[in-house]
Amino acid sequence: MKFAMIYGPSGIGKESVGRELAKRNGWHVFPQHLAFDVACAVIGFGNDGFEVYQRKICLDAFQKLLENNAKGVVFTFCYVHPFSDYFIEGLLEFLRESGINANFIRLTCDYDEHVKRVTNTGRHNTNKIQSKEYLDDYLERFNFSVNIPNVETFQIDNTAMSIEASAKKIESKIIT
Repeated sequence: MKFAMIYGPSGIGKESVGRELAKRNGWHVFPQHLAFDVACAVIGFGNDGFEVYQRKICLDAFQKLLENNAKGVVFTFCYVHPFSDYFIEGLLEFLRESGINANFIRLTCDYDEHVKRVTNTGRHNTNKIQSKEYLDDYLERFNFSVNIPNVETFQIDNTAMSIEASAKKIESKIIT
């Protein structure tokens, strides 16, 4: 099974690019926010056991995809240094034990484009960031500028790139 993890802050285009990459290659998409939302509903964000439960949901999903002989999966994730390291440790262990050679892609874009993306009407009726004020607070509180430790990361600034062009660029680096 191929495994591509696209990471970066909310609103940067991870899920849109991930869906295009998956569509082009017949892969599955698993956005982290699905597990985050379930863990919030069951445990409550910040409560004891939240991170453990969220990680379990994701790893169980990846295990099931592997068992079902999925061709590949694109996992979108908001890596926040150092808070996400517990999650990453479990993910890397799963990948290693499963013999999966994963690809890690970090998306970035300039601030003005980021604001345009989070305030786009396509994000309405979601639980995602939708305002400049919320984005500013989010970017101030959390550090998204660090690559995941101990993994090779391919970085793409997709400020001026379409979703399709971003997916093609990732594809050119990871599909062999």
